[in-house]
Amino acid sequence: MFVVVGSDSRGGAGIAREIETIACLDVRTCLAVSALTVQTQEDALEIQVTQPGLVADQMRAALQANRVAGTKVGMLATAEIIVAAVAAVLREYRAHIDSPDPVLASTSGERFLKQAPSRIMK
Repeated sequence: MFVVVGSDSRGGAGIAREIETIACLDVRTCLAVSALTVQTQEDALEIQVTQPGLVADQMRAALQANRVAGTKVGMLATAEIIVAAVAAVLREYRAHIDSPDPVLASTSGERFLKQAPSRIMK
């Protein structure tokens, strides 16, 4: 399973939860990290968004190195990551998103993605 995901330093979601959940299904995980966050249960203190080109390069490396049976998206940090990385690389590899689970806001309600994702993803 290939996952595009952000981090969650409190461990409530993101990389840690994705890998744990997918491992419970006895499936290997490869991933691209879309953002690093500093979060508590109450607040998103800092968000460092990964450059779209780096997300795309992570995706290409993972897709070249692994036989991927499914793709899941989590944190979609910016419109540029969606368009320039996720959509472009999935088209390039003729892959699609099997499990859309876009994380658009932190637990505290701070929005990661400023635009409506449905407009960007079309």
